[in-house]
Amino acid sequence: MTITPKFNFVEGSFDTKDVKMLCIADDNHGKIDLCIKEEGCGWNIPIGRIVLHSKNLYVDFKATMEDAKKLGDEIARRWNECNDKR
Repeated sequence: MTITPKFNFVEGSFDTKDVKMLCIADDNHGKIDLCIKEEGCGWNIPIGRIVLHSKNLYVDFKATMEDAKKLGDEIARRWNECNDKR
C-alpha cells in the first residue's frame, strides 16, 4: 500500500511493504514516537505517539517511560514480523 505523507519540505511516498517500524524514545522532549523507516533513507517518519499518562507533565512521562517504550517496541516488533502488509 502506498502512503503519501504531507510534511513541510518533504515530498514523496513509501510502500508499507518496504518499511520498518521503530520506537524512538526522546527523554529530552518527553515523548515516545512510533516511526516508519524506509531503507536507504536517513529520516524517520513519525506516525504515532505512545502516551501512558493523562497530564502533560515531565514527571508523569518519566514515571511511565519504560512501560511506554516497551509497548512501542512490541507494536514495532509485530509490525516488522507481519508478512501481510498490503
